[in-house]
Amino acid sequence: MALPIITPHLTTTDYGVAGVVTAYVTALGMVQSLGLSVVMVNTFVKHPTRFKWVWRQVHGFVSLWSVVYTMVIVGVLYFGIPEAAVENRSLLIALNCLPLLLFATTEHQANLFFQLSQRPVFIALRSLAIGGVVVGLNIFTIAYLKLGYLGWFYASFAGAGVGFVLNFHSIYVKEQLWPIFRLRLKRVRSWLRVSLPVVPHQVSFFILDISDKLILSWLRVPLRQIGVYNVASNFGSYFMAASGAVVQASSPFYMRLLAQQDSASATQQVRRLTFSLQAMYLVATTLVCLWMREIFGVLIRNADLQQAYQLAIVIVMAQNFRPMYLAVVNLLTYRELTGRLWRISLVAALSNILLNFLLIPVLGYKVAAFTTFAAFMCMGYAGYFLKEYRTQMALRYYPGFWFILTIAALSFVYSFSGVSVELKTMLTAVLFGVSILGAALLQKKLKLTS
Repeated sequence: MALPIITPHLTTTDYGVAGVVTAYVTALGMVQSLGLSVVMVNTFVKHPTRFKWVWRQVHGFVSLWSVVYTMVIVGVLYFGIPEAAVENRSLLIALNCLPLLLFATTEHQANLFFQLSQRPVFIALRSLAIGGVVVGLNIFTIAYLKLGYLGWFYASFAGAGVGFVLNFHSIYVKEQLWPIFRLRLKRVRSWLRVSLPVVPHQVSFFILDISDKLILSWLRVPLRQIGVYNVASNFGSYFMAASGAVVQASSPFYMRLLAQQDSASATQQVRRLTFSLQAMYLVATTLVCLWMREIFGVLIRNADLQQAYQLAIVIVMAQNFRPMYLAVVNLLTYRELTGRLWRISLVAALSNILLNFLLIPVLGYKVAAFTTFAAFMCMGYAGYFLKEYRTQMALRYYPGFWFILTIAALSFVYSFSGVSVELKTMLTAVLFGVSILGAALLQKKLKLTS
């Protein structure tokens, strides 16, 4: 919403600084919760009348751990902030680290509680309020005060504070989910045995998402080029955030259906839900990417930044990994087979890092978008070849078909992204028709195989 207003006042350097700093904070973001959301979800589903006691203890433990975690982030940012922003290093550290220490644990618990409780109205209203504050401050600090990249961080800090205020009454006053700091070590160890194997998996997911910007910085790629890449990467993040409501809404349904272990109907519904989400993602990303050049023309009022639209196509299409990935992870998480999840994400993340180090010096910074796409596809589909998953799987999910369809969709939109508006309009109409026909055929096939 704010992009057409703020982009004329931003440079590729601003985007470069913001991309690198955010990448460092995000890379270690999942370490803060120590994967304990797995314990919280399982407790909520399996013990709906007693979950609050466990959640309060988890909240207390994570709050204590956050002190150590924040100190680590301070050290990382002190040495990782680009030279172009060294004069604002202390301010950037404060704006990024104080929310981690003061607000993040409450935010994590609130998000999980309202997601699992299926209270979409509160989530929507809270998101609207926070989004309004962030957008308004972005416009004020960047377009009016001319603060450049600092405007983003001021706005994010304020948004985190507003989120905490909105969560306080619901979580602490109404639900009485105050943290408990008197903990039994035996109980904490039992949680960590389940949760810690998830940490490499979750950290790898975020490293895969942002490692390209870190590697571009480490390889001394000019900050202007990192800024261009960050613009494209942001559009992937925008799509992930926009589709996050779909993911949040589907997770409780997955868990409740998986709880019906002996129900053939529930098993079929899990597959139908997965296929529906995958088809929806493919249609949405294809339409968005087909019109990406025009979207950039409207939202990005900066000629230097508009050149990133083709990279944005590749990064947005990479988001198609998520529905098939969710099907595997939700099943293994519910069955508490989290010890092998790291094989999915860590291999994908390490492959992405290795390919970036090998190819960026030779082919330039743009190749990072394609290595990211390949790594996300690895994450989305590798889980179907895990022994732990295959022994639990009751129905076929045809990962090869969905993978080939995703590659075909990327090739299509990348090839036709530069054609005329008239031709794109015709292609969009054809795509809608094919989508409707494909949905009908898929539904028929599912009925025949169920």
